[in-house]
Amino acid sequence: MHLLLDPLAERDVRLGPRLKGLITVQGSVLVLGLGNPLRGDDGVGPRIVEELERRELPEDVTAMDVGTAGLDLLHLLEGCDRAIVVDAADVGLKPGQFVRFTPDEARLAQNSDGLSFHQVGLSGVLSLANALEHALPEIVIFGVQPTEIDWKEGLSPAVEATIPKLIEVLIEEIEAQL
Repeated sequence: MHLLLDPLAERDVRLGPRLKGLITVQGSVLVLGLGNPLRGDDGVGPRIVEELERRELPEDVTAMDVGTAGLDLLHLLEGCDRAIVVDAADVGLKPGQFVRFTPDEARLAQNSDGLSFHQVGLSGVLSLANALEHALPEIVIFGVQPTEIDWKEGLSPAVEATIPKLIEVLIEEIEAQL
């Protein structure tokens, strides 16, 4: 049960450079960049957070690279009013295009292996929260169509080229949620 209630308290794990040791997040809007930068376009979420950190965000907005946080996402979502998630997603668009949706608007892919404490994705976290009748914030997801997810560092040219437009749209989304 400790894993679900206080997942970061006694573990030294690599979630993302800004998440290590963080127990709770308080604030109005939490922007979560999901993904692994060593897996090509899967690193789009952390790359977006990197760009957002170069900007002056409102005080009640936190941008966080959560890497492949898995079940730790559940704990992070507890302390915010709204969450914006950015991740690579195979949504059938051209590489680099992105789409905005809510969990209710999409059937998120489920892990066919069932619940595991390793590499649980966003859909698994949301399913667990529902099963536990856990209150979640309002969540908006931006899915970026990858060119490829493979063992390589850096984004593809198509995904890299969409970063400025996605940042612009995310800033508008943040402002609309405040």
